Amino acid sequence: MSKSCKCKEVECEECPEWIFTLADLIMCMMGLFVILWVLKPEGTKTGQQASELPIEVLAAIRDAFKYLPDPHSQDPVDVYMLQKKLEHINPLKGPGQGGRTNVPRRGAEGTDPDVTSLRPSRHAITGGRVLFAPHSAALEPHARAALDQVAQLIRGHRNVILVKGHVSREEFPEDDDAQKAMDLSLQRAQAVAAYLVSAGVEPEILRVQGCSTFEPVMLRAYTPDGRAQNRRAEVEATDILVEQFRDSPQSRPASSPAAGAPAPPAAHH
Repeated sequence: MSKSCKCKEVECEECPEWIFTLADLIMCMMGLFVILWVLKPEGTKTGQQASELPIEVLAAIRDAFKYLPDPHSQDPVDVYMLQKKLEHINPLKGPGQGGRTNVPRRGAEGTDPDVTSLRPSRHAITGGRVLFAPHSAALEPHARAALDQVAQLIRGHRNVILVKGHVSREEFPEDDDAQKAMDLSLQRAQAVAAYLVSAGVEPEILRVQGCSTFEPVMLRAYTPDGRAQNRRAEVEATDILVEQFRDSPQSRPASSPAAGAPAPPAAHH
């Protein structure tokens, strides 16, 4: 008669339930640390360098977490995020040759004569190009619609915005008064700036320039649509903050009173 085996059966080694809770907690903590690192205050350094990642990568991470940059921030990542927003303005359809040009100059190409997609350059991003009728500084309906898009993106930010007006050479031949061409280009820039202010953009960030006939999109324009491309105003968002032009209290001499402060009373003898 065979003897029965008295060995204990091997118990199934199952993971305890608490291990899943611990794993979830660790993942949440890792995600929190990533968020805190991305949104760390300006000037905070970790190790040798505050950040070794490119600005594009940091901006993409912040955007993924729906981060909204502080309009008063001087962080280059925040400035870059504003510029990327401006790049995604949808061009409006309009007549003409689509803003194409054979002149190899920066900031002239586009898909449309009314608004061009914003593109980075060395110091600024060129934005909404709006066109004008000959010898006119009045904004047309399609120009107002284009500027509404620009205003929506730059409202609340503190970057300096350039508004540059231009005229075509057909409007003012070489033998005409040069001051008239400069005045009209300035009036066109002022019309665009005034509309942006009416749309909620702070006047403090706007800089208006008249360029006369000196910066044509098309040097040789023989068609009406080609000439229309030179009768324009352009908006540029720079990476310069308006606070850089303000006088800080630390830079004032100790003897000079702050602006707006009442003068000390005169001594009586």
